[in-house]
Amino acid sequence: MPVTLLNPRGQFHYRENRIAQRLKSMEGIVLGLLDTSKDNADIFLAEVERLLRAQFSIAAVLKIRKPISSIPAAFTEEFFGRCQVVVNAFGD
Repeated sequence: MPVTLLNPRGQFHYRENRIAQRLKSMEGIVLGLLDTSKDNADIFLAEVERLLRAQFSIAAVLKIRKPISSIPAAFTEEFFGRCQVVVNAFGD
């Protein structure tokens, strides 16, 4: 009997899913921080925020924390509309 192997990574099509254009500067941006509630994600994001604020004039920081890591984040229209850069912290 033949064995079928499946690749769980799927396929990525670069022409349809282009990488977002990089900002020319981080000055004056609104930074989004997404905390997935995994262990130490909040500590990591606090340090990312501290480092970015030390290097750039960040206009504002919007934060979202998921109550449980396995559910989708409750993004707001403000988060989508204002953030130019988002850092997502996850891990185990």
